[in-house]
Order: sequence, then C-alpha cells, then structure tokens
Amino acid sequence: MRPGRRAQVWRHQPAFRRPRHFHAEPEINLVLRGWARLGVGASERTLRPGELVFFHPGQDHVLLDGAPDLELFVLALDPALAERVVDPGRPPSAWSASLSPAELESLSEALRGVSDVASAEAAESVIAAVFELAAARMVGGGAAARRALEELLVAPHASLTELAARVRKHPSDLSRDFHRQYRVPLVELRARIRLMRFIEQVDAGDDLLRASFEAGFGSYSQCHRVFRRSLGCSPSAYFGGKRAQLDHVVCPGAPSSDLPVRRPSPTACTSRSPSP
Repeated sequence: MRPGRRAQVWRHQPAFRRPRHFHAEPEINLVLRGWARLGVGASERTLRPGELVFFHPGQDHVLLDGAPDLELFVLALDPALAERVVDPGRPPSAWSASLSPAELESLSEALRGVSDVASAEAAESVIAAVFELAAARMVGGGAAARRALEELLVAPHASLTELAARVRKHPSDLSRDFHRQYRVPLVELRARIRLMRFIEQVDAGDDLLRASFEAGFGSYSQCHRVFRRSLGCSPSAYFGGKRAQLDHVVCPGAPSSDLPVRRPSPTACTSRSPSP
C-alpha cells in the first residue's frame, strides 16, 4: 500500500510480474477478460472472467501465468479499513467466488474508471464495494477453520492447542482442515502474522525484544529463527540497513509491507510495478 492510501487498485500489465509474496493488507484478484493461473501456498487456481480470489493477511500468492489478453485487477485495503468493510467476525472462508454477468459488467466499468476519479474517498468507495461483495459471496468451508483464522488475526500469540480448544477441534484435525481451506499451513500463517506484527512494533518504536513479545513470539530467539527463515537475515541486519536492499532485490518500488516468501532459488522481480 502506498503511503497515505487506505485502498488501492492495480491493473495488471504483462511485462510486470511480482515474485511470490505476502503482506498485511487483504487483497482481491479479479479477472475481467482472459484467464489467470494463480498460486497460493502449494495450490493453484485458474480464474476465468468474473471469477475472483481473496487473499488474507499472510497468505503467500503469485501470478503464475495468464492469457495474452488477460485483464486482471488487484485490489487491496488497509487493514483498519478492511475491518470496517469486511466483518472481522466472519472473514471470507471460500477459496474463490464468481460474479453474475450483470455484476461483472458493473464492476468492470467502475474499476476501469477508478484512475479517472480525482477523489481518494470516491476511489476507496469503489474498492470497498468490491470487498463487500466478495465477502458476501465467499462463504462456505469449515466453521472451525474460519473461527481459527478469526482468532489468529486478533491473537497471533495463541498456540495450536489453544486454538483447537477454542474451536472445539482436535489440533491435528484443525491443522488439516485449515490447510485445506486456506491453502497455507496454520502454523506458517501464524508465524507470518507474528512476523508482520513484529515489524510494525519495531517501526512504532519498540526495541527488538519488546516487539517480539508484543507480536506473539514466545521469545526473541523464536522470533529470530522465524525472521531468518522467512527473510534470510537477522532482525538487527534487516532494520540496520538490509531492509532497503532486500526490498529492492525482491521487487524495486514494492510497498515495504510486502514480504517475499523465501525460496531456495527466489525469483527476482523485473519491474517497479506493484502488480501481482
């Protein structure tokens, strides 16, 4: 998200491609024309015109392939605004949703015209409307996994055992159901949410030790392990100057809230575009 913005929309350009990444803002990908093959965790899904997917904070995603005539819009909301638009007590639980032809036509016109809207509030209204529609359509899935996600987003310090007890599910059953529903292992999503909270706390002025506890880590050493595994460097190195370098290597000009999913052979971004 660009500084000062609470909502943003990007129109995909074929020459610009982001590496696999995750971030704190909820995101929607909507195909208006052509097709797009998206990856979330180890899963893939091909979207056709009128189909959309909703990415929760911490869900890694990437555009793997697309049609030559692909018209794809990416929409994101600031987390605080998202809580007002999408009921935090009922986060979208389905993998994807489909729009009716009439809805697709209406949204296509609105999204294509967002760049011509001078008022930031008017643009936010258009983007928020898409999120409201998506949330209403993306129902289904297991209630236990959905409730576990609700808990994680507000209390990332909770252990798997504690989460399972709250949703009245055996830990192994909850872990399996969560992975199947959200395409990311529960413990991995929890670690990413903690990691993003940790960075926010440090940016707000906390020292590394305090920030690690505030973010939900049981100790600084645990935070250090997760940080290094995810980003490939220590927290002190990241905040000591590695941050700008890492952001530049992963994707020049990408919002600082976007974090790469570290792979043995990471794909470098080739453009300054914030598109997927």
